[in-house]
Amino acid sequence: MHTTTTATCGIADYARDLLLGLRGTVDVEVVPIRPGRVNPARMLTVGRRLSAADLTHIHHNFGFWGRGSLSYRVMFQTLQRAITVPIVLTPHSVFPARPRRWNGSLKGWAIKVLGLHDFMDRRTYLYANRIIVHSRSHFRLLAERGIPPERLVEIMPGVPEVSLPPVVAVEQFRQAWGLQGKRVLGLFGFIQPNKNYELLVRALPHLPSDVVLVFVGGVRTAGEAWYGRRLEALAGSLDVAQRVRITGFLPREQLGPALSAVDLFVLPYAADSSVSYSARLCLAYEKPLLASAVDAFQELRERHRCLELFTTADPAALAGHVLELLNDPARRVALVEEVRAYNREQSWRRVAAETLNV
Repeated sequence: MHTTTTATCGIADYARDLLLGLRGTVDVEVVPIRPGRVNPARMLTVGRRLSAADLTHIHHNFGFWGRGSLSYRVMFQTLQRAITVPIVLTPHSVFPARPRRWNGSLKGWAIKVLGLHDFMDRRTYLYANRIIVHSRSHFRLLAERGIPPERLVEIMPGVPEVSLPPVVAVEQFRQAWGLQGKRVLGLFGFIQPNKNYELLVRALPHLPSDVVLVFVGGVRTAGEAWYGRRLEALAGSLDVAQRVRITGFLPREQLGPALSAVDLFVLPYAADSSVSYSARLCLAYEKPLLASAVDAFQELRERHRCLELFTTADPAALAGHVLELLNDPARRVALVEEVRAYNREQSWRRVAAETLNV
C-alpha cells in the first residue's frame, strides 16, 4: 500500500483505519509517500518496491507528486510505468475536468501541447486496473471523461472505531476552553480555504450569546495561515471573537474530549472534490451533524439519514436552522440514533472487506 503516514493528513488517517480493518485477512506492506521528497529516481525505486507485492494500492492526491501539473505528470507517470503488478487507485479528491481550450497564453499553449490536463483528468486513472471512489458524484465525474465504468467501484469510507471518553474528561475540556453553560457548535478538520468556514462565522452574530463556535483543528500548512488569520479578523469585525475558540491541531488520541464537548457539528463546505473523513469522525463520536447539501453529503443523507442538510448561503438563514436543532433535543436525539445505526453498518471491518474484494 502506497500512502502518506504523517499525523497531519486525513488520507493517512483513512489508510491507517483501513489497515486496522484488514488486519488478520491479508499481508500488507506500507510504502510511505513522502510529499516534497519526489524525484524520478525515487519514483523508480518506489515503483520497484511496490512491484514486489502481488498488487499495489495507491492512495492518490495530486499534491503528493509535485507542485504543478508538469512536475506531477513527470513524477506520477514515472511511478506508474515502474509498477509491474496490478494497481488499485483510490483518488481521495476528484475535480471537474479541466478546460481543454487554449486561452492564448504561453502557459496555456504548453499545457495543451504537453497534454498536462489530459494526463491529470484521464491518464492518471486509465493506468489503474481498478479505481475506488468514495461517492457517486466522483464515479460520474470519472465515467463522463472516459474512464471505463467497469473499472470504477464506489466504496464509501468507513467510520473509525473509537472509545467515547469519560464524562469527567469532557467536562475538563469544556472548563479549559471556557465552555461551561454554553451551547457548542463545532467545526472539525484542518482550517482550509475550500471549506467555506466563513459562512458559519457570519452566522454566529445571528445566534444567541450562549452559542459559541469551536474550531477543533488548525491550519495545516504555513501557506494556508492567511486563511486562519482571515477567519479571526472576520470574527473580530463581527464582534464575536469572544465566542470563537480554535484548538489547533489535535492528534487522534486527544480528539475524544474535544469532539464529545460539541453539541452540534456544522460542515458548510461549498464543494465536494473530496469526501470528508472529518465528518466520519464527528459521527464516530455519536454527534448530530448539519452539513451543506453538496453531492457527497446528499448521498450520505439519502442512504443513511445520519445528518441534516442545509442549502442556504445566507448566514441568517443558516443560523435559523442551527437554532432549530439546538432548541429541539428530541430532534438531535433522533439524529444520533440514526448516526449509531450508520456507524454499525459502515464499520471499517465491513468496508475493508469490500475493499479486499475489489
